[in-house]
Amino acid sequence: MTAGEIRQKLGIESRGSFLERAWRRGVVRRLDDGRFAPADFHVRFESWALFEGWQDLPDEIKDRLNGWEMDYYTERHRGTVASLKAGQPRPSNDACPEYLLLEEVGRLFARIEHFYLWPCNCRAMVRGCTQPQLTCIRFSNARGIGWEISRERALSIVKEANRQGLMQSAELAVDSQGRLDGALCNCCNDCCFPHQLARVLDAEKIWPLSRYLAKLSPEPCNGCGRCVRRCPFGAISQAKKKGMPPPPPVIEANLCRGCGVCATGCPQEAICMETIRESLLETYYT
Repeated sequence: MTAGEIRQKLGIESRGSFLERAWRRGVVRRLDDGRFAPADFHVRFESWALFEGWQDLPDEIKDRLNGWEMDYYTERHRGTVASLKAGQPRPSNDACPEYLLLEEVGRLFARIEHFYLWPCNCRAMVRGCTQPQLTCIRFSNARGIGWEISRERALSIVKEANRQGLMQSAELAVDSQGRLDGALCNCCNDCCFPHQLARVLDAEKIWPLSRYLAKLSPEPCNGCGRCVRRCPFGAISQAKKKGMPPPPPVIEANLCRGCGVCATGCPQEAICMETIRESLLETYYT
């Protein structure tokens, strides 16, 4: 419908503010010919869950909606996951999550023009942990509902999230002008939709893409066990014995995703990250 048809049908005299607000809230979408149509449910759901009435719902209804959203997310990406598992390349305009180390985040942010802070929709919806929610850094903001922040502020948020034990995962694509678009997420393993998908589709090394493997340098390790506590996937263990000095931890390569949280939390700098594959958009990190 055109804006005039919508105003007439609803008996609204305002020329712009009503439809502008409906567009910003994900209720409607603009078509190329200037008309409006209902937005996709999942676009509306994200806006509503983050900024509107989510907290008023009973937990049972929240769980049902989250299940619906997870099913949609899984089916939307099932083909891409299967392609990546088969070793196929993906188009540069298809945003796929991949783990980034902190130094890579700095190099990535140097190429981004705008930064918008959003709540983490995964933690806001799933409520599976107590980690902070105001941690999602998006690089575009078509509907104008994120908070624009500086590059320095964005990087400080990421560093603090890493200190809290959150993993850095980028979802990047290249737009029609050849610019990077997408987001930098600070993820937990309890709520994160990509990590849930990985469990459903048996794609733990693929979604988000594992690009590194944690390696222990036993010489400087003091056996503090902090890496064991920080690893989100239980990939690091330590067989302590009463009355004995703590031994160096053991890293199980088949469980390690290469997120780097163990390395950044090691006070002895006794863990290094070994490269096992390039980024899906490797030219943007060099």
